[in-house]
Amino acid sequence: MDSSTGRVRTTRLLTRRTGFVAGLCATLLAVSACGGGDDGEGRDYAVPDRLCGVDVAKAKLAPLLPAGEKLAERDSGSVPGSPHCALTVDGRPALSVLGDALDAEADPFADADWYLRLGKDAGGKDGARYRGERVLDRFALSVTQCAGKQAARKYAVLVELAETDPVPANVADRRKALKEFLDGYVPAALKKQGCT
Repeated sequence: MDSSTGRVRTTRLLTRRTGFVAGLCATLLAVSACGGGDDGEGRDYAVPDRLCGVDVAKAKLAPLLPAGEKLAERDSGSVPGSPHCALTVDGRPALSVLGDALDAEADPFADADWYLRLGKDAGGKDGARYRGERVLDRFALSVTQCAGKQAARKYAVLVELAETDPVPANVADRRKALKEFLDGYVPAALKKQGCT
């Protein structure tokens, strides 16, 4: 075999391989654009339908999630009865949820530990005067009676949005979105806990 024939074969093979790779790339781009492309809100990822193992309506979760390419959920130290998970978008915190089974007499709105969890949003306010639900700028806390096979208790759900650039940007819209998320998430969380 002379060197000129070898070069021609190599050139043809590279041309074919380059054409195949270019076609494959074009096909993959078309599939990704159709399957998980921008949803009109700048999200290139699929909004999940479960959070902390609890079913959630995508329409209630989506308004709280920022634009980005990749969403990930991580367990943040869940134990039975107290799920704790966080969503990140492109590696940045977006939203976290903490559920907690409490004694029937517990009052998370007055308890110092819960009060501190609400951070500066709760500053200077008397937490004990709030009952049932409280929606703040970046946090939402719901406390519900939980009757079931176990002794009477309460179940608390705390939702926290990212500290920087929470979504939606408008505070009134954000509070509304947090309230709507709680209204959908809490009943499903209570059901998962066996509350009736």
